[in-house]
Amino acid sequence: MSSSPQLLIFDVNETLLDTKAVQTAINKEIGNPEAAGKWFQSLLHYSLVETVTGDFADFSQIADACLEMTAENHGKALSAEKREIILSEFKKLSPHSDVFEGLQRLKNAGFIIVALSNGTLETVNEQLKSAGISQLFDRIFSIQSVGKFKPHPSTYAYVLDKMEIAADKALMIAAHPWDLVGAAREGLQTAFIKRAGKSNYPLSPKNDFVAEDLLQLSNQLIH
Repeated sequence: MSSSPQLLIFDVNETLLDTKAVQTAINKEIGNPEAAGKWFQSLLHYSLVETVTGDFADFSQIADACLEMTAENHGKALSAEKREIILSEFKKLSPHSDVFEGLQRLKNAGFIIVALSNGTLETVNEQLKSAGISQLFDRIFSIQSVGKFKPHPSTYAYVLDKMEIAADKALMIAAHPWDLVGAAREGLQTAFIKRAGKSNYPLSPKNDFVAEDLLQLSNQLIH
């Protein structure tokens, strides 16, 4: 049995923030209900291509490039201005309904709470502030400082180093199984949040916690 975690590391997009506004905007502009899903798959794919091949571009740059490509694949042309308007929705996302209370419970229970995002530090700070939850975090981290995207092991190691804590005392919390695979293989504990449309990866190392939302997770963590 894993020891009780002291540091809680949260993924941001989809785990804490509802991305439906971005999905809706992409599907509407491209005219296909599957366009946003294809775009997000491309975004993850090409961020990993950057990491694996030893290069690095901001997540926002990759997101824009993949949106241009996705539109082209659907026979559409989106101007740079239109793409910027669509992707600006990322900075105005609302938190899932359970998030504020869940984070507050965990903070009140004495856990150290940080965020780790593939987005730029500027973007993730703006996102959490706009969502009204930035004050609940002790630190906010971006993979920018590492130059590699999650789930590369060095992204999690960077947070552990900055927070001066051992891997087995940290818990990575995400709605993305690939994020948790990376964390588990770096020695962190993991918690899978079963957001709508998210399924666990069958080949993942066994998660230490599985919850429907942050309220359920807080019930599991607070003794």
